Amino acid sequence: MRLFIAVDINSRSKNLIDKKLDLIKTDLKSHFKWVNKDQWHLTLKFIGESSEAEKNKLIEALKNIEFISKNRYINFNKIDAFPDLERAKVLYLAVDEGEDFLKNLHQNLEAELKKYGFAKSDRNFIPHLTLGRSKNGPLKINDKFRDPNFINIFAEIEAVTLYQSKLKPEGPEYIKLISI
Repeated sequence: MRLFIAVDINSRSKNLIDKKLDLIKTDLKSHFKWVNKDQWHLTLKFIGESSEAEKNKLIEALKNIEFISKNRYINFNKIDAFPDLERAKVLYLAVDEGEDFLKNLHQNLEAELKKYGFAKSDRNFIPHLTLGRSKNGPLKINDKFRDPNFINIFAEIEAVTLYQSKLKPEGPEYIKLISI
């Protein structure tokens, strides 16, 4: 089973983001496959293919981490892309306020998972909420969506969740295994 650990935000924030995205979706609808708002999350760590025993270790490790996310908010302040806005393959919301909290959470998670035999990620952690993926290769994002005032949404963190990802032809299905 494919597993990953992510931060979930509240549904009110998802609804606000979704309303803002209507403009982008209208402009870029045929170029991107959009992530359904019910599946939005901020990935802390992708684990990949795992056994039942590894899943159980992950659950145990998550129970040992002090997340202290109650009344914790993050701020999404701009649209960004991987690798960049000139050649967008993945469109996402960037985190401004709360970025340090998420980076510390990621580091604490990495340290705890190492105790259970999971390898530390060698990728630079960039907190983000994926909105969509390009269907036909890189695309330049219109300047009107780069305005720093276009997106300014605070989102409340609800939980840290261990997800199972099932890949399907119509897109991935994310199944919550445990939320803390």
